[in-house]
Amino acid sequence: MRFKLVNLALAALSGASFALAQQAVPATREPHHHAVYADSRVRTVDVQIEPGESTLPHRHDSDYAWIDDAGIHFSRAGLAHAERNHEVIVELLQPQTGPRNVCSEVLRGEYLHCHEPGSEWLGANLEIQFETDQTRIGILRIAPDARLAVPPAEVPPLLIPLEGTEAEVVSRVNGAPTGSSSRRILSAVEVLRAPADHVSEVRNLGKTTARFLVVEFGGEGE
Repeated sequence: MRFKLVNLALAALSGASFALAQQAVPATREPHHHAVYADSRVRTVDVQIEPGESTLPHRHDSDYAWIDDAGIHFSRAGLAHAERNHEVIVELLQPQTGPRNVCSEVLRGEYLHCHEPGSEWLGANLEIQFETDQTRIGILRIAPDARLAVPPAEVPPLLIPLEGTEAEVVSRVNGAPTGSSSRRILSAVEVLRAPADHVSEVRNLGKTTARFLVVEFGGEGE
């Protein structure tokens, strides 16, 4: 009888998963998902859910990472699911190989391969938490009134301000006089991607630590 009950429970779970998969719509058609940035490598999505609501069952057609109050997560493409938390989602549009933990257990039960970020981030409070052969994802922290020069890169990283962050970016063409700089306030979830030919500096305007999701790229260029 015990085995029969277990089999019935597994069948019910399997049926529920199948039903969810059948109902799932592409994330691009889920009304709570709002695209805020896209290029050939990533599409970033702000998920806006009112208290007590949840999204429709949906799926992402590429591998994706997201952050919520519990930290950074990673999922493969095609899994049907629904969300109740406010999240920032980064869809990784190019094929991802070799996913692995760095300084955080994003993949449960997998070994941590903790290492320092690249030398271009020298002096920055950046913790890379997860990576694939193509992408590195971490959390950058900037103290109140502190400044950080965004390191130059052939493929510039993405900096995504998280909830509660108050910051501005000052940017100018490399070699141009300081007086030609442009300045703008960064909003939560807004993607900052400094052009490769620009010098950009981020300043924390708030009274608490500013937090950014950082997405770096390796592999072939765009």
